[in-house]
Amino acid sequence: MKKTPKYRFEYLGYDVTKLKLIGQGHQGKVYMLPNDKVLKIFYNPDACKKQLEILLSAKDSRFFPTIFDFDSYSIVMGFVYGSRLSFYLKNHNIDRSLSIELVKLIDELKRLGFTRVDARLGHIFLQPDNTVKIIDPRQSYERIQPYPKSMLKGLQKHGDLMLFFDYIKHDYPEHYKQWKKMMSKESKH
Repeated sequence: MKKTPKYRFEYLGYDVTKLKLIGQGHQGKVYMLPNDKVLKIFYNPDACKKQLEILLSAKDSRFFPTIFDFDSYSIVMGFVYGSRLSFYLKNHNIDRSLSIELVKLIDELKRLGFTRVDARLGHIFLQPDNTVKIIDPRQSYERIQPYPKSMLKGLQKHGDLMLFFDYIKHDYPEHYKQWKKMMSKESKH
């Protein structure tokens, strides 16, 4: 009698034993593929389904990776170049261009109907062309977060929050007022 292997090694025609692991998190592992693509393998099919639904709802957005293929445990998507903002801001101050780009990202999350209008700095990548992309979106339609609390707290942690507010106050006065007010409430708790 032939034994069934405990683990799958092939997803969407790719043998993961021959691929380079480039990331690992709570939900799964990410492997590099040829042609600027990655294979994300999920531990749980429900997590795969939820992330796939989010990515497909954002398929026309420049802020999210492109989806090429998927099954119940994995997704092939475009590789996201650049630096995680959480890493980038350790060595650089935020500038006006990046600040405006972050506001555009948050506005895009609202436009897409997300109830979680937020992203951690570790999930936002600054691209070589100074645009941003978001990876690993989760609970975008499940959690309710009406302003970018994690993003703003991350900027505060890096000492860039006041600079960010200075850069956006003229172009986005409503965001400036609301977010500044929300952050002052946060600091009182």
